[in-house]
Amino acid sequence: MKHIPIFLTSLLLVCCELSTTDPLIISSEELLNYQKEIFQLSESVSCTNALEWRFTAMGSKACGGPTQYIAYHQSVEREFLDLVNRFTALQKAYNEKNNVFSDCLFVGPPRTIQCEGNKPILVY
Repeated sequence: MKHIPIFLTSLLLVCCELSTTDPLIISSEELLNYQKEIFQLSESVSCTNALEWRFTAMGSKACGGPTQYIAYHQSVEREFLDLVNRFTALQKAYNEKNNVFSDCLFVGPPRTIQCEGNKPILVY
């Protein structure tokens, strides 16, 4: 019982530290690893029924907007969206900190998803 206040205090400190508005420092290699993890999770479920799949915007162009859209199976939705949101925030911070520039072309969302060869295909 004595350990509960210490645990709660530690948890509060960590939560407060994570919620600061200071830019997060991350390397381009770490961003690539994060992106690989997202792609692996996206590909972890075979696409056999397109109705079970959704898509979301991913990444952050230096001049605004997503870098792409990516499909995910509804069974991994919560974990997947958490990863994508974290990646997008980290990429935005990286772009700002490193004065990255991009093509500024608008990346529109796909119309639908189809299954081909057990993989989700975004249809534009």
